[in-house]
Amino acid sequence: MLSESLMAEIWSCLIARDRIDSLNLGSVDGRLDLRGLRLPRPSVTSRKLRFKDISVNEVRPVAIDGIEWKNIDFSRSNLRGLRLMNGKIENCRFDYSDLRGIRIWATTMQDVSFSHANLRDSVLGGVKDGVWNRFIDVDFSEANLSRTIYEAAEFERCAFVDSNIVNVDFQSSNFKNCRFEGELKDVLFYRHGFKGEGYPPNEMMDVDFTGANLHDVDFRDLDLAGVRFPSDDEHLVIQNFAVALDRAAAALEKNEDEVAKRLIAFIRRYRRWAVPGQAQGIINLRDLAEIVGENGVRRFVDALRK
Repeated sequence: MLSESLMAEIWSCLIARDRIDSLNLGSVDGRLDLRGLRLPRPSVTSRKLRFKDISVNEVRPVAIDGIEWKNIDFSRSNLRGLRLMNGKIENCRFDYSDLRGIRIWATTMQDVSFSHANLRDSVLGGVKDGVWNRFIDVDFSEANLSRTIYEAAEFERCAFVDSNIVNVDFQSSNFKNCRFEGELKDVLFYRHGFKGEGYPPNEMMDVDFTGANLHDVDFRDLDLAGVRFPSDDEHLVIQNFAVALDRAAAALEKNEDEVAKRLIAFIRRYRRWAVPGQAQGIINLRDLAEIVGENGVRRFVDALRK
């Protein structure tokens, strides 16, 4: 276990980007052993801030600019609220660490593991001076990614296996050769996020959802030709997506009952974001059943077949 005095020395080196070899720390699996590290308390400045007629001192979180971390094991550390920018993190582990509320800008992470880490409410898609974060060969297995925030980021060969991905808007993030397993709920993927036309388009190339359960997951302005979807009774994969939805809506418009109206509204929601010639799309039939019931699901499938 790291002592308080040793942790102070470690942070002094990390923040100042000094070498910490002289501290004679051990290693684990070829990485510098900083397991159990705790972030120093934020410093309180003399600057005054006012909130609802209350005057408080400004609190300055720990921020590191120009980071270069390589071959370090931060497993089971408490790094809540840390700020990282303009650097690279390589071959590091943050497994089982508390990383809630961290902020990351313009940083590349390669061969990094966040397995079982808590990243809730963190900014993983921060952009600084036109540079976005890159996550390459990163393991997010069983990490808590709920309510993480993105302007843009690049994910390549990343694993999201049984991760907690709830209420996440990936905006202009780009995914290549990534794998998702387990439940995703209330998640948005775009080709371009809001005012994100200046970022590379998200082509979703070779993205594997075959082991995923997609609840209220939207794919907006995406062709999805390079995506593999689950093939089970809960998900319905629809080829030639935009045309199929148009034909189903036309068939249902011949009816004026309440179920038909709900189905048409449901179809229009998906049709709004479908692109011309879209290769495929996916509907979660359980989500649909909550809106129109099992009979409505059967009518929707029949309309698609017709």
